[in-house]
Amino acid sequence: MGQVLKSHLWQDRVILVFASDMQDSNLQTQLQFFEKNLDGLKERKLTVYQITPTTLKKNSADFFEKNFKENLYQKYKPNKNEFTFILIGLDGGEKMRSTKVVSLAKLFGEIDSMPMRQWEIKN
Repeated sequence: MGQVLKSHLWQDRVILVFASDMQDSNLQTQLQFFEKNLDGLKERKLTVYQITPTTLKKNSADFFEKNFKENLYQKYKPNKNEFTFILIGLDGGEKMRSTKVVSLAKLFGEIDSMPMRQWEIKN
């Protein structure tokens, strides 16, 4: 995760959703999926960043941190003209990447199968 998402390490799982602009149809569909189960996102300690070349939002609110957006593009290297979904685990490692919208069933299934999530469920 390096310095880019350091504040989330061992605290939150992070979803990075890159798109060419905020009106991107895949981005809008992905955000609608998230809206359908905010409790599921919260239960799994998910923080969502929406990133375009001109905009950065954290959990749908404008987010300003110097060089943060540029650092995300440098580290994760998404195509600036293509929708890209990236899931980052509690340990800071990339766990999933897709250029298609990810269903909540797929996302939650991936997270719920992780060892740290299994521990969270049991404790």
